[in-house]
Amino acid sequence: MILLSRTDHEIYELANRVLTDITEKMSNGLYKRLNGTLSFGWATAPKFNAWAESKTFVGGPPQHKIFLHYELARILYRDAEGFCTFALDSQTEHLINTTFGDNATDPLPECFTLDDCINNMFLASLTWVYFHELGHLMQEHGRVRGSPTPDKYTIQELDAHAANILTGLQASISHATELAADFEATTQCLMASAQHFLRGPLVDESDGAEVFIGNVYLLTCSLACIFYRFNAGSTACAEIPVTGSHPNPIYRLEVAAPHIYEFSEILLKATGFDRGRNRLVSMTKQAADLGSFFCNYKRSTGTEETIHLFVKGFLQRPEFKLYSREIITIWDKIYPDISTARHFGSELGIMHFTEDYRKFVFSE
Repeated sequence: MILLSRTDHEIYELANRVLTDITEKMSNGLYKRLNGTLSFGWATAPKFNAWAESKTFVGGPPQHKIFLHYELARILYRDAEGFCTFALDSQTEHLINTTFGDNATDPLPECFTLDDCINNMFLASLTWVYFHELGHLMQEHGRVRGSPTPDKYTIQELDAHAANILTGLQASISHATELAADFEATTQCLMASAQHFLRGPLVDESDGAEVFIGNVYLLTCSLACIFYRFNAGSTACAEIPVTGSHPNPIYRLEVAAPHIYEFSEILLKATGFDRGRNRLVSMTKQAADLGSFFCNYKRSTGTEETIHLFVKGFLQRPEFKLYSREIITIWDKIYPDISTARHFGSELGIMHFTEDYRKFVFSE
């Protein structure tokens, strides 16, 4: 296949066009109805970074801004190129077949061309980052975290690399709210994908489900790249006491994966499609694992040393037990304030942990 790569300038133009369009629609829709404002801007410093800014006062309409760095857009696109090339490599095909066996699916969705896969993965990751920042703003996480300037709350995604590493309660709240913003972003992206592809204007009605599933697969692949990029490639397990501002990438994937296949199943059934839960689960797992593998050991020939990078499900991860106990405890404590402050959004965008997992986490 011939890869039609975009120039950096073309990447910036595409990213700006897409995110400006989203901002204008939300500004003229939801935010206008709430008497609020939403704006978007770019930063030129060569950093993989994004941030959210709120000037909302308690009880008032939302006053929100989102900023992304051009460098973030460029790297997201190059990661999409690199991943799609990696996915079609013969060694990757061998990895998929030996690791996933009968549950293996195509390394890239057959409903898309290679260029479609790159563009769709890029757009999925770009809009997910945007919606992650919006998630912080929707729930007013800056207010929950506290701020030295109470008239303006700013959340930087590169806080993990700040000179003063967060510890104690501040770190726990930061980790919990990052996961909550992940949850909002994933919900928003899946809803947007459903609007476009499930009986939407871009596909024939009979093709909608497969195109939607293909796009969900690419979104899941991209999340591993995003999580590792924002965490400087850290692969450490979740630990107690909690430190820093962001959870480790695998923990974030463990939260995101079940939300993706559960909400995708809801959206498919709501539009008259049923592609089977088992297929959605195995597809999501492969996408998350492949993305994680690409970020860390794409030149490795075995899985023995990388098994800790693969999604297994929380009940199979006792090493996350104490960390999860802290996250759930903090989330339950701050959720009433977040629920009151949340400006809009589906209830399905609110992070939750199942009763079975809660019992597991709090058992001795």
